[in-house]
Amino acid sequence: MAGDSLHLRVDSLTSQTRRFKVLIGEFFRTEFERARPKWGPYEVTIVIERAPGSPVADTDRVAKAVLDALGGVVFHDDSQVERLLVEKVVGERARVRVKARPIPAGEVQAA
Repeated sequence: MAGDSLHLRVDSLTSQTRRFKVLIGEFFRTEFERARPKWGPYEVTIVIERAPGSPVADTDRVAKAVLDALGGVVFHDDSQVERLLVEKVVGERARVRVKARPIPAGEVQAA
């Protein structure tokens, strides 16, 4: 945690929602027993790392799996996500880095 921002690294890469829900859910149960999802708009950044020569993951599937896993844990529903940045990079190993933060009222733009 950094202020209202959550930074999470999952040392695994999968597009299976069930697997991310288990990993992220277990993390929150052990590390943040009193954490409750919040209402309001959110900004989520997802960085998908893959090792050189490893299979390429579907960006949209990984993003959906992560957002589904954060639902009910960080925010109530992924429809609260108003800004989403998903990036795929070559890294040391296959993993996913996630940053989720509430968008302050002054930063929300009217449609």
